[in-house]
Amino acid sequence: MSQFEKRTTELKKLVNQQLAGMLTKKLPITLYDPMRYVLQGGGKRLRPLLVLLACEAVGGKVESCLPAALAVEFLHNFTLIHDDVMDQDDIRRGRLTVHKKWDVSIAILSGDGLVALSYRVLLSKSHPRIAEIGTLFSNTLLEICEGQALDKEFETRKEVAVNEYFVMIQKKTAALMALCAQIGGILGNGTDAETEALRSFGFHLGVAFQLQDDLLDIVADEKLLGKTWGSDIMRRKKTFLLIHALQQGDATTKSQLQAILQKEVIAQSQVEEVKKLFQVAGTIEATQQHINRHFDLARQYLHRLPSSQGRQFLDRFLDSLVKRQY
Repeated sequence: MSQFEKRTTELKKLVNQQLAGMLTKKLPITLYDPMRYVLQGGGKRLRPLLVLLACEAVGGKVESCLPAALAVEFLHNFTLIHDDVMDQDDIRRGRLTVHKKWDVSIAILSGDGLVALSYRVLLSKSHPRIAEIGTLFSNTLLEICEGQALDKEFETRKEVAVNEYFVMIQKKTAALMALCAQIGGILGNGTDAETEALRSFGFHLGVAFQLQDDLLDIVADEKLLGKTWGSDIMRRKKTFLLIHALQQGDATTKSQLQAILQKEVIAQSQVEEVKKLFQVAGTIEATQQHINRHFDLARQYLHRLPSSQGRQFLDRFLDSLVKRQY
């Protein structure tokens, strides 16, 4: 096991222990059981790891930013619960989603509970810049909501421009990754330049991550994916892939793709047809090029930090995302 693997294993274990310790309350069971269920469902814990690693990259101590790391994980899981309700997804991390295991009302309430818990944890540790951090946290939450609203609006629109898609994912996904790296830098007492470099690092990491998610939805092994394969296509979501193929495909490709999208129900067998059309249109390759570009930009911003073991660990963290298969 490398030093990076050893360190991230230690940090992930610490995060999981702390998360479990904060949800010991039993009643009402319809609030706390679903909250525990979501957090016990696993997950990569990428966002709290990013906070902790960013803090260490500027010479900070884990203890100073652990509450913030836990807060972003609570916030992230809130978004997953509500996204699953809005997208009517049945599976998350290989298990029933909260609204399927319980019901929609309980899912909404347990998501709200996680938001409340995220603020309580974030504000539990004093820091000279805690008011600024709280504002950044609130602004990011609002941006995530804006991104989700745009995502839903796009589902009922006939046409969505590529630049509109990028605005949506910048809000829905990249904003939280940027926040994680930024508050890690602030709580690690990094310089303004270091903190800004970390914020940009997290932002481009988030853009690449979402593009990668869109791509994996149709190219990954469903057993690894942990959710329904091809669900974006079945819901006609305006991902970069769909937008690109409809704009850049030849007349035959566009016609075949539109015929599938106009069906009342899109079956998984037809998702395979869509995948082939994406390949013909050069969409798979174009998506991967955008992913690579944003990962490269993230690395460029990261390398504005002084060379250190902490920066090396963030480099390895980036590498692990580049290679992910689910």
